[in-house]
Amino acid sequence: MYIKNIKIVTLNKVIDNGYLEIDNGIIKKVVDHPFDLNVDAIDGNGNIAFPGFIDCHIHGSDAVDFMYANKSDMVRAANSLYQEGVTSFLVTTLTSDKDSLVKVSETVKDAKKEAKNILGIHLEGPYISLKHIGAQNPDFVRNPDIEELKLLIEKSGNNIKYITMAPELDNSLDFIDFCKEKGIVTSAGHSDASFECVEEAIKHGLTNTTHTHNAMSGHHHRKPGIVTAAMYFDELYTEMICDFIHVCKNVVKTFYKIVGPDRFMIVTDALSAKHSSLDHIKLFGLDCERKNGALYLTSGPLAGSLLSMDQGMRNLKEATNCSLIDLMKASSYNQSKSLHLKDRGLIEEGRIADIVLMDKDLKVKEVYKLGERVYHD
Repeated sequence: MYIKNIKIVTLNKVIDNGYLEIDNGIIKKVVDHPFDLNVDAIDGNGNIAFPGFIDCHIHGSDAVDFMYANKSDMVRAANSLYQEGVTSFLVTTLTSDKDSLVKVSETVKDAKKEAKNILGIHLEGPYISLKHIGAQNPDFVRNPDIEELKLLIEKSGNNIKYITMAPELDNSLDFIDFCKEKGIVTSAGHSDASFECVEEAIKHGLTNTTHTHNAMSGHHHRKPGIVTAAMYFDELYTEMICDFIHVCKNVVKTFYKIVGPDRFMIVTDALSAKHSSLDHIKLFGLDCERKNGALYLTSGPLAGSLLSMDQGMRNLKEATNCSLIDLMKASSYNQSKSLHLKDRGLIEEGRIADIVLMDKDLKVKEVYKLGERVYHD
């Protein structure tokens, strides 16, 4: 199949009017001139072609909370994400008991066979700091446990891909070593780690920071923490919830200027109320309500977002006026690098045909997963 009449965002340039050849779900050719073949082609109507978006941090959608979901609900939630251009994502858990984490792991293993956009699991906790608990349940916080992780790896069918943790906790460095050996990304979050602690954790394999600025030690001129480390260390990919609620617009602008386009990652951290009419939800036993464009615990604290990836892109563009290529990096390519994925995250020959077509205002018009159209506005 061919998709013609599109502006194609590649790693090195933006092709003003080109076309793609796709075969068996793989990008066969990226052509940098107008379509000139005498065969049928899908007309992209001058829209902008980005690689499918990758969300490393999302808890639910379409009234489905991944912590409670059965297989069919999880698949339904996964399908709801195509409308915002997400063609790959990590099912993100919450701090909870072992049995609940085992159940989610088994559900993801089954749902992944049907939902082609599920990459695996992001464990957000339970190995986190009580000081920066955020909207997590303190009753289930515990120190890193390699034996527990081995069980979750087994029950998930080797689908644990990413773990948010507090590197200052006991046994953290051995735990990070084990994760690195297994190819699992470790990310500092819900943590009071010092700059020096993060520096040491990087030596063992820490590579990311989770929803940077939120639920972590900050940037202080006498007591630098994770935020300072995120700005300083080029080894760290930095998640950010770009809804201008979790992090205000001027901080997004400033942080992006410091870290640059090559390690900044938009995430949604969205909860189950996204793509639904729900005004009240349970966050693993904690009451939340929709208010002022996000979700808050009824006790007061900010709990999570309703952000979509495409809105995150529009917000990043508004805050920074970054280029189309840099938007592509923030929504797809940097995530693919962080997760060690070489088959997606770029529009180039040999990568899978996960394609998002957006208009000039960065509104999603069409989405293709493995060359098959899964959404059309």
